[in-house]
Amino acid sequence: LLAANLTGSHKLKPLVVGGLRDPPSLRHHNQDKFPACYRYSPEARLGPALLRAWFFEDFVPGVKRYLRRSCLQQKAVLLLSSPPPPSGTGPEDSPPLQTPDGSIRALFLSKGPAGSSSAGGGGRIPAPLEQGVVSAFKQLYKRELLRLAVSCVAGGSGSGGPMDFVRSFLLKDMLYLAGLSWDLIPPGSIEKCWLLGLRAAFEPQPGEEEHGDAPRGEEGGGDSKVFSDLTHLAALAYKRLAPEEVADWLHLDDAAPGTEEDDGEEDAEEEGAGGCGAEDEEEEAAAGDGGSRRGGEGGDTLLPTAREAIRGLETALRWLEGQDPRQVGPLKLVQLRSLISMAQRL
Repeated sequence: LLAANLTGSHKLKPLVVGGLRDPPSLRHHNQDKFPACYRYSPEARLGPALLRAWFFEDFVPGVKRYLRRSCLQQKAVLLLSSPPPPSGTGPEDSPPLQTPDGSIRALFLSKGPAGSSSAGGGGRIPAPLEQGVVSAFKQLYKRELLRLAVSCVAGGSGSGGPMDFVRSFLLKDMLYLAGLSWDLIPPGSIEKCWLLGLRAAFEPQPGEEEHGDAPRGEEGGGDSKVFSDLTHLAALAYKRLAPEEVADWLHLDDAAPGTEEDDGEEDAEEEGAGGCGAEDEEEEAAAGDGGSRRGGEGGDTLLPTAREAIRGLETALRWLEGQDPRQVGPLKLVQLRSLISMAQRL
């Protein structure tokens, strides 16, 4: 779920919904420091209860803080394309999304649930950010994901580099990339999509162009620039990959109307495979200990065993994971996990 005001000057953290109740990589971390929020849902989808919790716990406090800093009246309206489909576990008619005094509330542009065909005779009205911001966010996320993969492969992960990267990429890395991709979308693109989506309510300013170009992803770079970067990075990470395959992957998750706000739930599936434990490969590591203590040319320096190397890397990883994620970033963490995976394999 992506949310921003008309001018793009206030972006709320992206909301990522996943099917893991207690992701291992998020334990013992202050999740308030992450640039994206994670919420659990059994079906890994944004249902009415989850939307209500996000509205009162994240949206309302965040908007109030922004309005106070900007010396603006404490009033705001959250525009959503359509209500989420009912979960079947709660009452059909949920109370309205609004604060007790009614100063901050949510309005749905269509009455029917997301994905339904009964949204009224006029059809479904897309929300402003669906005019191109959501698709630009997904493209930027995939570009940054490939850029991170290339950095890890180029960092000396051995012949199994891409697979080492997949095993090393965790949910908290995904949250960091989601926040980074959201930050890369300039405010002007967000404002333009508001004007395109709700022309009747927000007329363009004099001299404003009224054409439906997709928003530019980053500092003037449009879709062609992002696709060119994706093709180049994919060729570096995975050999013999045709541009057509990159294009197919780029638009693979172009969701049906009403589900564009969901992002990242499939990334949580790999959470269990990204641990640093070496139980499954202890025998291989032990087998590699023999003879590994031979010294260099003079024979004075003893090389550490494979088990000692893995243990030291895991200690370094635990220390690094305890630092502020905004200062560390995902690159060093994923590279270190990839190095541990390579050491276990060797």
